[in-house]
Amino acid sequence: MKTSRALILALALAAVSTTACDSGANLDVAPKNLLMVIFDTTRADHFSTYGYEKPTTPTVDALARRGAQFDHAYAQSSLTPVSAGAFFTGTLPNRHGIRSLMSVGKESLSEGAETLAERLAANGIRTAGFVSARPMGAHYGLGRGFGTFSDDVGTNKQKAPCGNEYQRRADVTTDLALDWLGSNGLNPFLLMVHFFDPHDANLAPPREFLEERVSFPLPPNIDQPCALRGMPKKFRKELYDAEVAWMDAQLARLLERLERLGVLDETLVTVLADHGEGLGQHDNWTHGWLHREQLRVPLVMAGPGIEPGVVVEAPVRLIDLFPTYVDLFGVRAERENIQGVSLVPLLRGASEAPRELYAEVHHDTDDFLGRDPAMFSLEAGDWKLIHRPESGNHELYHVAEDPGELVNVYEAEHPEALRLLRKLEGLGVLGGELITSEDLSEEDRDALGAMGYIGTDEDEEATDE
Repeated sequence: MKTSRALILALALAAVSTTACDSGANLDVAPKNLLMVIFDTTRADHFSTYGYEKPTTPTVDALARRGAQFDHAYAQSSLTPVSAGAFFTGTLPNRHGIRSLMSVGKESLSEGAETLAERLAANGIRTAGFVSARPMGAHYGLGRGFGTFSDDVGTNKQKAPCGNEYQRRADVTTDLALDWLGSNGLNPFLLMVHFFDPHDANLAPPREFLEERVSFPLPPNIDQPCALRGMPKKFRKELYDAEVAWMDAQLARLLERLERLGVLDETLVTVLADHGEGLGQHDNWTHGWLHREQLRVPLVMAGPGIEPGVVVEAPVRLIDLFPTYVDLFGVRAERENIQGVSLVPLLRGASEAPRELYAEVHHDTDDFLGRDPAMFSLEAGDWKLIHRPESGNHELYHVAEDPGELVNVYEAEHPEALRLLRKLEGLGVLGGELITSEDLSEEDRDALGAMGYIGTDEDEEATDE
């Protein structure tokens, strides 16, 4: 790892990124390349791009100034492989086939759902993906279409109780991606880079990076596995913000390399998150529920075809990315199989009817956090329904007046609850087989357990003080 060099490059790009990215985009020129950077478990409202009080994302801020930011982008699940399947294929989970983390070996990306990587590869574009944790791995089918797909994150073969052997820090993943860019030459490319750092406290940024960003004392063994596991909850947001900033610094390294290669102006850059995080809202510190703080994600795009300084206020969905890329790159796709709708008209200032926001999660039937085995949500107009068919603990929010989803007004005969339930039934998403962790292999069970998905919640080990 080149930690000191990473910091130097990150700081340097903070100064040069605005200059490098000030030129206006030619809306008539198709991009040659696509860089897709995924910040795992990252809330939009913890980006300085979206008004957060801390300067967590200077690189994304500069990117948004030369491109477009979507102020209300929503994931189709708060679970990584389910959400990734949606934005890779432009389809909802019931169609793309991945509906749970627990589906390893049982469910995989449907053969009938074409992936973005497959579509671009068919048009002569070299494809590579670099993944930082197992929930984004090829065992869910997410590597389909990538000529290079690096998801062997088990660099530390000595298992630690916090599961660090199943993930790698963003700078390590960035090093691999930069090596690939160096070998690619000037060939057109799709490069997907996935960062996992804010998901947990297992792999912390370097001491010198953290010392400038947190108020709590760092333990002497900060570079060792599990050093911050069980830290007081009052410090969790500080660490979370520092890890977001660390990912932003790695994004800076990627953009700096594209600029040095002379291909930045030919590259469509997209920064997004697969889902958000609870951070104490609705009494949840992790994810796997369907409230807005877990579904609203950052989405910033810049490059050929994107006019600088665009802010899209209309609600959009991650399934809309696939058809957007198809339009911007000018490639053919089977439109009847895509459920997302291109964002290009919104980028050009067109007005459209509001898009309905669907999301779902499926959990172990004996979920250790007490989450329902299946939950479905639909926001349409001023209202949002969270449908919990197993427990019956449904939720209904008037989000136009209650955007924080604080007052549940659900009643069985409420006209808006009935309207939204009919819409859910019309989507064909309800039902399906319930998931159980008993079907997992020993390896997958160990991995998900070590990462906090099965058995014990790492957040419960933290103290409140």
